[in-house]
Amino acid sequence: MQGHDKSRYNLGCLEGQKGNHDRAVRHFLISAKMGLKDSVDNIKKRFMAELATKEQYAQALEGYQKAMEEMKSHDRDEAKRLMDEQGL
Repeated sequence: MQGHDKSRYNLGCLEGQKGNHDRAVRHFLISAKMGLKDSVDNIKKRFMAELATKEQYAQALEGYQKAMEEMKSHDRDEAKRLMDEQGL
């Protein structure tokens, strides 16, 4: 079960506020693997504060990069280029 990336992020924030850091990191990992950069950043902060492991941070980063790679396409790149040219 994955769910919605931002919903998972929000659940991670709520669990973190309650002090359930393991549960928070699990939610952030799921949303990072779905392509949510904020979750990667959050896990990095938790790693720096020793609330997440190096392995968890590496998993988040790898999952995020994989999600970004899967979303790449020539058509998306072309659409972005055209929008940038038009100032949109």
